[in-house]
Amino acid sequence: MFRVYYCLTVEHDLRLVAVAALLCALSALAASFLVRRAKAADSARQPAWLLFAGFVTGTGIWGTHFVSMLAYESAIPIAFGLFETAASLVLAIVVSACGWAFAVRSDNRFAGPIGGALVGGGVAAMHFMGIEAMRVSAIVTWDAGLVIAAVALGVQFAAAAGALMIGVNDRRGVIGGAVLLVGGVVSLHYISMGAMQLEPIMADALPTGALSPKLLAITIALGAVLVVCTGLATAVIDQHLGLRRQAESRRIRALAEATYEGIAVVRDGLVQDMNGRFGDMLKLEREDLIGMPISKIALDDDALEALHAIGDAAPMTCRLRCRDGDSITVQIRAREMDFDGITSRIFTFRDISSEERARARMTHLAHHDTLTGLPNRLKFRDALEVELKKAWNDDTLVALMFFDLDRFKEVNDVHGHATGDRLLVSVSERLLDALPRNAIAARLSGDEFAVVLPDVSCREDVLITAQRVVNNIGSPLTIGKLHLKVSASGGVTLFPLDGEDPDKLMNQADLALYRAKGQGRNQVCDFDPKLGMMMQERRMLEADLALAIEDDLLTLNFQPQVRLGDGTISGFEALVRWHDERRGHVSPAEFVQIAEETGLILKMGEWVIETACREAVSWPDDRRIAVNVSPAQFKQGNLVYSVQRALAKSGLAPHRLEIEITEGVLIDDEDRALKVLRGLKDLGVGLAIDDFGTGYSSLSYLRAFPFDKIKIDRSFMTGLQNDPEAQIIVRATIDLARDLGISVVVEGVEEFDELGALGFQPDLVLQGYLLSRPITRGQIADFDTRSKAIRAEIATLVGSSRPLRQQRA
Repeated sequence: MFRVYYCLTVEHDLRLVAVAALLCALSALAASFLVRRAKAADSARQPAWLLFAGFVTGTGIWGTHFVSMLAYESAIPIAFGLFETAASLVLAIVVSACGWAFAVRSDNRFAGPIGGALVGGGVAAMHFMGIEAMRVSAIVTWDAGLVIAAVALGVQFAAAAGALMIGVNDRRGVIGGAVLLVGGVVSLHYISMGAMQLEPIMADALPTGALSPKLLAITIALGAVLVVCTGLATAVIDQHLGLRRQAESRRIRALAEATYEGIAVVRDGLVQDMNGRFGDMLKLEREDLIGMPISKIALDDDALEALHAIGDAAPMTCRLRCRDGDSITVQIRAREMDFDGITSRIFTFRDISSEERARARMTHLAHHDTLTGLPNRLKFRDALEVELKKAWNDDTLVALMFFDLDRFKEVNDVHGHATGDRLLVSVSERLLDALPRNAIAARLSGDEFAVVLPDVSCREDVLITAQRVVNNIGSPLTIGKLHLKVSASGGVTLFPLDGEDPDKLMNQADLALYRAKGQGRNQVCDFDPKLGMMMQERRMLEADLALAIEDDLLTLNFQPQVRLGDGTISGFEALVRWHDERRGHVSPAEFVQIAEETGLILKMGEWVIETACREAVSWPDDRRIAVNVSPAQFKQGNLVYSVQRALAKSGLAPHRLEIEITEGVLIDDEDRALKVLRGLKDLGVGLAIDDFGTGYSSLSYLRAFPFDKIKIDRSFMTGLQNDPEAQIIVRATIDLARDLGISVVVEGVEEFDELGALGFQPDLVLQGYLLSRPITRGQIADFDTRSKAIRAEIATLVGSSRPLRQQRA
C-alpha cells in the first residue's frame, strides 16, 4: 500500500489528479442520473436512455483515466497510441451500456449488483487497454497482488453502485451510487498505477507515431467535459420534464379515476390502458385487462357488434360480461385520438345497470301487484285479450274465473292491515298451487283475484278447477300466532259460449261471483244470464239503502218482552225497518246483509242505537231497550264510544240499555271481544248473548264473558211441545243460567202449547208473536192497554203450570 501512496503523492501531479477526480465525480453523477432515467422510462424510450447512459459513463470514466495518466510524472517520456486509445474508449462505452442494460431490464433479483459489476469489469478492461496504448521506451512490470486488488475493488465498488442505483428509489440511490462508482474508478486506477513499474531502455525519445501528451490532454479534457456536462444537463432537464410529465400524468390519471365512467384505451383490438372504474365494473384487475382483446368482455353478438361499430355518433347500449359470470348493461361511446404518439380508440363505458333495473322495476310495478307479485288489472286485461284472440283463431274455449275472500274486511279491521297483507300473500300462493301451469292469475284489487284458464275442454272441468281453488284457500292457515279460517267464493264464465267481449266476460264473472256470495259464500257459481238483472237490482238496492240511511228514512219497530210470572212489560227490542217508496217493505234479512257487505252497517248501527236510546228515555224507568249489534258493527266500529255517545245525547240511564250480540262475534277474536264487552260493562250497559245454543261453544262463553242475559233461539221453541229432546235442552239451559245468576229470554214463542211446554218458569222473559208482533213507536203508548188481556192469560198459564221438578216426577 505504501507503493500506491507513493505513486499517488510523488509520481502524480496532484492538481491534475484533482481535475481527474472532479471529472470522475461529474461523470459518475451523470451516469447515476441517466441510469435512473432509463429505469423510469417506458419500454419504447428505455433503450435510448440505456445507450446514452453507457456513452456518458464510458466517456466520463475514460476521460478520467487518461487525465489521470497525464497526471503521472514519469522520468521517461510517455505517449499514447491512437488506435488503442480509441479502442479503449469504445470498450468502455459498450461494456458500460451492456452493464446498465442488464441492471435495468433484467428480472433477476441481483440485476443491479451484477450489472454494476459488469460496468466495473469494463472499466478495468478499459484501464489496462489504455495502459497498453502507452508508447514508452521502458519495460513495464506489474505487482500481481496490487493488480488483483485494484480489479477486485473496482468491480466491488461498481457492483455496490449498481445495487444502490437500481434498488434505492430516492436521492440516496443516485448520490450513493455515484460516490461508490467514483470509489471504484479511483481505487482501480491508482492501485493499478501503483502496481506498475517502468525500467528505461532508451532515454528522451518519444516513439514514432505517438500523440503529443499536451494535445491529447486538451482533447480528452474538452471532450470529457462536453460529454459529461451534456449528460448531466440531459439528465437534469429530462428529470424536470419527467416530473412535469409525471405530474401531468398523475393529474390526468386522477381525472380519469375520478370519473364514474369506465375508460379504456384500445389499440389493434387490445386493451392498452384503463382507469380503475373500468376494472371495478367488470370485477377484473388491471393485470387481467392489459393486453386482453376488447371483444372478450362482450356478452353477446349485439355487444360485439357495438364494440366494433361504435364511433363518434350517438352512444350505443349493450351488455358486458363480468368475471363472476354476471353481466352489466353499459352505454358506450368511442373516438379515435392520439395516445402516446399512436392513434388509438378511447372507449368510455357508463354503467346503466341500476337504471335498467329501475326501469324494469317500474315496468313490473306498472303491470304487477306489489304485494303478491301477481299481474294487476291492466296486465291481466292485456293477457285476457291475447288469450281470447288465440282461442278465436284456434277454435278453443277460454275460462274466466273471479275469486273473492269472504269477510276479508273483518280480518283487516280486527287484526290489522299487516295481517291482512300476509293473508293475501298466502291466499295468492294457495291460488297458484290449485291452478294448472297454463293458468294466468292476477290480483285485481283488495281481496279480488282473477284467473284466465286457456284451452279448456268443458264447463264442468272449469267448475271443478274453481272449486279446487276455493277448497285450497279455505284450508286453515296460521299467520304468526293467529290461526285463521278463511273462505272464498268464485264465479265462472266461458268464452265464447257466454260472450266474446272481454269487458262483458269480466262483468259476467263478477256477477257469478256475487251470486256465490249471495247464496252463502264459500262456493262457486257459473254465470247465468238472469244474473245481470239480479245484480242490477242489487246495486240499485245498495244505492237506495245508502240514501235511506243518509236521509234518515229508516224506522224502528219494537218487539215487547214480558215477564212470565206477572205479565209485566220488562222492555222492548229495537228492530230496524225500511219502507221504500218503489219497493214497499224491504225485508231486514235482505238489506241488513247488504249493509254488512258494503260497510253501511256501521252508520246504520250507530243510528239504531241513538234512535233507540232517544225513544226509550220517555218510557217508564223499569223498562229497558235491547239493541242487537251485528258482528261487523261489533268488530269494525268503535262500539263502546258509539254507545257512550248515544247515552250522553239521549240522557238514557246506562242500565236501561241492553246490547245483544251473537256468538259469531266471539269466535274470531276472544281477546278483542272481551275487551269490548268489559268496556260496555264499565258504562253500566247490560249484555245479552243472542241465538244461544246455535253455536258449538256457547257454554264456555257463559264462563268467560260477563253476560247478564241469554236469549234461547227460536229454533228450540218452535214446536217445543212435540220435541222432548228440545225440552231437555231448553230446561237444562234455563237451570244452568239460573245457577249462574243469568237471566233468560225465550224468543220465537208463537203458541200457548209452546209456552206450556216450558212449565213453571215465572222468572223467564217472553218475546214472540204469541205476545205481539213488532210495533211502531206510535203504538207503544197504548200497548199496555191493548196487551193487558194476553199478558194476563200468559201469567195465568204459567201460574197454573206445575214446576219442572214435579213434571219430571
